[in-house]
Amino acid sequence: MRVVMVNDCAHVGYELRRELIKRGFKVEHVFFNSKRMPKVETLRIALRLRLVDCNLIHAHYCRSPAYASYFSGKPYIVHCHGSDIRGRVNLLKRLCLKKAVKVLVSTPDLLEVLPDAIWLPNPIDMERFRQLKRHEGNKVLYFPSWYENLELRLRRICERLSYELTVQPRTIPYENMHLFLNDFDIFIDRWSIKSYSKTALEAMACGLPVVSYKHNLEEMLEKLTSLEERQKLVVWQNRWILPQHNVKNVVTKLVNIYRDVYKT
Repeated sequence: MRVVMVNDCAHVGYELRRELIKRGFKVEHVFFNSKRMPKVETLRIALRLRLVDCNLIHAHYCRSPAYASYFSGKPYIVHCHGSDIRGRVNLLKRLCLKKAVKVLVSTPDLLEVLPDAIWLPNPIDMERFRQLKRHEGNKVLYFPSWYENLELRLRRICERLSYELTVQPRTIPYENMHLFLNDFDIFIDRWSIKSYSKTALEAMACGLPVVSYKHNLEEMLEKLTSLEERQKLVVWQNRWILPQHNVKNVVTKLVNIYRDVYKT
């Protein structure tokens, strides 16, 4: 089966493509050139998709990648990742979603927006993202987001509890992320969105306890001063969260979706 992936988000497409190729799929990955005018680039990609020999297009993001797929004349899947469908959904997006043979969402909270979509868990390469050391120190990691204002409160809490907080801009190359995460002991996830970020899942795979939207921030950080409590949270993450995000399990689900589409 020949699949063309269009663009990517948080390296989800990258991980899916690698595992699909291992299973014998022919997968081409097409990327937008951000230096070109969006409308011109969308037209260029649409024309390229019309000419490519494939059975299915897998478009990451319900914006330009989905628009190009819509005009390609080929069957396509729209894979929504969050900000593309939260808030106002314009007419072209609605047309793209309606024409798609399947609509996927990357986090379960997005099913509230698109109840007929399929949740495809964000894939994590468990062979690369794994625990490399014991996380028993006081180093806390937080990646700030433009849509929430947590940093000041977090600094106050960490200072009171004698944690060493690192507020890190998202400038870490993906190929080094597993090493970077293993340098810390606790990970603070985003707070305003009711789902785990992909980086939080990668941190879990590296053996870090993750403080998330499910917790009271201050109470959980105080609790995690105990190594016993950290281990309890890590065990829970390993049992209830990580298995469904293992890239092998995710791609098994995706292959079934592809085959279902291809049969029809």
